[in-house]
Amino acid sequence: MTATPVALILGSGPRVGASVAQKFASSGYKVAVTSRNATNGKTPEGHLSLKADLSKPDTVPAVFDAVKAEFKAPPTVVVYNAAALTPPPEEGSPLTVPLEKFTSDLNVNAVSPYVAAQQALAGWETLPKGTKTAFIFTGNILNTVVRPVPVFTTLGVGKSAAAYWIGVADAAYSARGYR
Repeated sequence: MTATPVALILGSGPRVGASVAQKFASSGYKVAVTSRNATNGKTPEGHLSLKADLSKPDTVPAVFDAVKAEFKAPPTVVVYNAAALTPPPEEGSPLTVPLEKFTSDLNVNAVSPYVAAQQALAGWETLPKGTKTAFIFTGNILNTVVRPVPVFTTLGVGKSAAAYWIGVADAAYSARGYR
């Protein structure tokens, strides 16, 4: 395995994701980025670019496999920056979001990051002891405060669910040095 650290950014758009990728690259990391619209290959900056539909959690392991194949090492840092939001079709009525959209958004906001964390942990277990690792989940206040804003229903549900499993995982794995 390579000594060069690897960063994987899941949900790398032109703003936050691209900036995070650049920061890791400038700090010496090999970088892989994913987005729904990516073309598998390399970005103009030289990062590994992978197409990923995070509304389908069963596709997440293939992303980690591709990163390991390219860099001969698992990612040491995983940044989950994807989010999904479906506004209720009836303004002010949060329970009008169709079930298939609610489920899809929940997959992006809570289930796929859970699978990504599982994959990250499995990769970290193969690294030498003392290797610095991190799982970073981007979010907002919706994971800590219930705001009565119907348009944020699917996003808030997902962020709240993810906040719970992230807190439990942090308590369970921080003693191993996994953050």
